[in-house]
Amino acid sequence: MKIVIPLQTCSSRIKHKNIRPFYEDDSLFDIKAKQILAFEKPENVYVSSENSIVKDLCDKYGFNFMLRDPALCGNEVYQPDLIKALTDPVPGDDDIAWIQVTSPLFNEFVRAIKEWEQVRNQHDSLVAVKRFKGHLLDDKANPVNYAFGYWHKVSQKLPPLYTVLWSLFILKREAVKKFQYHIGVNPYLFVTESMVIDIDYEEDFELAQIVYKKLQG
Repeated sequence: MKIVIPLQTCSSRIKHKNIRPFYEDDSLFDIKAKQILAFEKPENVYVSSENSIVKDLCDKYGFNFMLRDPALCGNEVYQPDLIKALTDPVPGDDDIAWIQVTSPLFNEFVRAIKEWEQVRNQHDSLVAVKRFKGHLLDDKANPVNYAFGYWHKVSQKLPPLYTVLWSLFILKREAVKKFQYHIGVNPYLFVTESMVIDIDYEEDFELAQIVYKKLQG
């Protein structure tokens, strides 16, 4: 298996959020790198960034560095263009794991890979998700997953829904090439019950710091 880590440094909401100190002297990238090295060889890890300073970080862990076109950064880039650019240079025909560093609390990679090996023949991809239990309304106040009045269902009886965590995706190489997306057409849902905080805003960063520090004991 090869691992791809997207690591842009041009975040507009949190400056340098992926490489600034997060816990003690470790950045989000450092934390994820150490998590990955617990189950994978460094030569199988490929890090993509528009900033050449990331190469020094990759050298520290023995990872492969891929310099990214700045046009493939930011929130306006089309995902198929990004995924193709980041996965085409990765050698081999084995599976690809796409791992985000912005979710430091997620560290269930070993269990995910084990489950993937068990279901790989029946699915083209794996996506890490978390169960969502709640009553949803659209922007017109229409119920989405239940009904008003006598048809109301308590949350325990609602159909299960799942939130994509953007922590881990695993895809067969042919699925990556064909769909050029994080998830194939027949994905396996890897469900985690662990607390997960995806860092998108400064408040997320600070909250994740508090929780991560607490979990380190």
